[in-house]
Amino acid sequence: MRIGLVLGAGGTVGIAYHAGALKALADVGGIAPEQCDLIVGTSAGSVVAGLLRSGFSAEDLWHWAQGTHPLLAGADADEVVQRRAGMLVPAFHNPIDVLRRLLGSAWVVSRSMARLPTIPLPAFAAQLFPAGMLSMKVARKDLGEHMTSGWPADDVWIVAVDISSGRRVVFGRPGSPHADLQEAVVASCAIPGVYPPVKLGRRLLVDGGVDSTSHLDLAVKGACDLIIGVIPMAFDTVRPPNAAQQLFRRIPSRWLADEASYARHRGAEVLLLRPTGREISLHGWNLMRRDAWEQIASMAYEETARQLRTDRFQTALSSVGPATK
Repeated sequence: MRIGLVLGAGGTVGIAYHAGALKALADVGGIAPEQCDLIVGTSAGSVVAGLLRSGFSAEDLWHWAQGTHPLLAGADADEVVQRRAGMLVPAFHNPIDVLRRLLGSAWVVSRSMARLPTIPLPAFAAQLFPAGMLSMKVARKDLGEHMTSGWPADDVWIVAVDISSGRRVVFGRPGSPHADLQEAVVASCAIPGVYPPVKLGRRLLVDGGVDSTSHLDLAVKGACDLIIGVIPMAFDTVRPPNAAQQLFRRIPSRWLADEASYARHRGAEVLLLRPTGREISLHGWNLMRRDAWEQIASMAYEETARQLRTDRFQTALSSVGPATK
């Protein structure tokens, strides 16, 4: 049986959610995430996917979210929060910078929404009006320290969107453009208007969440028999959030439902792990928050463990061989 693990978008909150959900998957479900045959990662999920394929285990991710990982040894609570803030560094220095970046960001956002082929922006215009209000420099440094150079030997597919062509780009899949793991993850996390797009050859790449916050269909194309989707931007339909949060998450949930239906139609077993209404109340509206990672991960563990103990999940997971457990 070929097992696919799909890790969805969700900002910094999504990373904390993944940490708790994946530890529960290992402890209660008996599935070691880092040993899955294929890992598909989008945006926040691409960060987690890259770490899993770079030697991190579910336990490592858990301790990172809890601030107890050896790499954080000696850091006090404030320093731990600052380490998590590497993706929240302003790219502007003065009001003129703000104006220039707002104009450049507006162009990138419009291209991301239109999703149509376009003539590349002239180089002088891109330099005059750079896109992205936040810098990825610190995040790139951190990713370079924690992620393998080149591309991992085990299958990992990282999803971005090319706003020049309007097409999805899947790094790591046969026939995809060449990039090292760090560059692919940065591209997958380049939220339009928030971070600068990543230029790779003629491609101008932004966050894969522009196309879908899950991309679960890719696991079908990766010939997976069992697909486990951990999707922070959707919601548990049995224990849903309030009406406002359901509306906010409506499009990601619809994307996921369509992709799961496609996968099941193709014969794959699909298990979905999504935050409950209780968890979403803790997540709040700011998905890029730097605080409460410990609580978000802990609640994700608790709620995911509860779901993994249900007959539905126990029956599906009982067929998984011991090599992956």
